[in-house]
Amino acid sequence: MSNRIETPLDLLHIQLKNRVIRSAVHSFLPSKDGYMTDAEYAMYEQLARNGVGTIITGHCCVDELGRANPEQVNIYADCFTEQFRRAASTVQAEGAKFIPQISHAGPRAIDNDDLVDVVARPLKKEREARALTVAEIIHIEQCFIDAAKRLQSAGVDGVQLHAAHSYLLSRFIDPTFNQRTDEYGGSVSNRFRIVEEIIGGIKKACGDDFPVLIKINIDTKHEDAAAYHEDMVWILRRCQELGVELVELSGVDFINQPKTATLYYLEEAARLKALVPELPISLVGGVRSLADMEAILAAGIDAVSLGRALIAEPDFVTKSLAGAEKSICVSCSRCFVLPNLHPGIRCVWAWKAEKARQKVQKMQKSAE
Repeated sequence: MSNRIETPLDLLHIQLKNRVIRSAVHSFLPSKDGYMTDAEYAMYEQLARNGVGTIITGHCCVDELGRANPEQVNIYADCFTEQFRRAASTVQAEGAKFIPQISHAGPRAIDNDDLVDVVARPLKKEREARALTVAEIIHIEQCFIDAAKRLQSAGVDGVQLHAAHSYLLSRFIDPTFNQRTDEYGGSVSNRFRIVEEIIGGIKKACGDDFPVLIKINIDTKHEDAAAYHEDMVWILRRCQELGVELVELSGVDFINQPKTATLYYLEEAARLKALVPELPISLVGGVRSLADMEAILAAGIDAVSLGRALIAEPDFVTKSLAGAEKSICVSCSRCFVLPNLHPGIRCVWAWKAEKARQKVQKMQKSAE
């Protein structure tokens, strides 16, 4: 008997071959000049061959002044477009969908002395960000729209807006960061305005049938968390009205969860889904077994998103369907720092295996 995660999912304009989505995680594999490497293409191919029905890329920069990482894939100019054609065709050849995530880092940008945020505020290391002007907001919106047009021309299956994890769009949505008093601050409709205008712009430029997805935080660090729940209900209903294909729910504190915790956000996600039943929703956070995946679907959520489990084991889905009890991922989150110390190695288990290999190699050389 097949598992529920293996059943197709019909969205507004595309069908996903199963309920498994690779959530966007920064791979540290691209080159310093913003291009995918052979290792990046190989990663996507391996995921597509191992039961991942939809692959969302790591966040791709839409504005040269909004880069988050030195080794981040860029899509802010036409010269970066063609690489996505190769990646998309590689994934699509395995029957999977390929959806780039597009993002602006806001005050988290690198190589930029003129940092901007929703409002002016002090940052770490004695730096400060100034408030974006309305003209600059409109320019950033156009950067997202232009990026979507380039990606559509490359044959991708849609785009996902990164509105989570304290990147710029999420900072507009969340009252923790947004204290603006103009049309982009205050009410939830104003705080969502930048995202809504981007969605509308993409639909106008690429056509109503070009899929737009969103990743958004399910929670907040704001003191009025109950009000944020009501905001989320409004946002999800508005996403449905705007023709958003699927909303992926994540959270602000996933990296601080206990290592033994699983399905951090399932209870709230199920509450939201019950209130907005027609909108397709996926959930990421602490998915470590086939039982976890099936529990998400049993709660009424439409799809399961996987992050760190697929970093630890790109064949996690294949192994799970074959009977593996759980992922080898221990939620140590060293995948966020390890690649900086050992380029090309993304998981602590891969690092330990490489150390063991080097030790054997050294012993063999000594014996010669």
